[in-house]
Amino acid sequence: MNTSRPTLPYPALMLLGNVAFIASWIVILKRPEGWQVVGPVLLLLFLGLRVGGVWKYALNYPDPAGRTKRSAILSTVLAALAVGLWGYTWLSGPR
Repeated sequence: MNTSRPTLPYPALMLLGNVAFIASWIVILKRPEGWQVVGPVLLLLFLGLRVGGVWKYALNYPDPAGRTKRSAILSTVLAALAVGLWGYTWLSGPR
């Protein structure tokens, strides 16, 4: 019998991360009350779930060809670009 704690599958974690990212964009564009806290929290949730999930998958299921590691690197770079664009939107102010 397996006594390990059940966890969400990796695609579900990454999907939740993407949903958090979309929600952070909605918050930054609408700027409701408390957006200065909610937006970065959602962004950190995105980074933790999406980037953390893809790296955990790459480390737990190594691929001899290295595809999972390259995918994790690409996902990290794209997430960094997305966070940079989000930060630029924050700093540029409301339009």
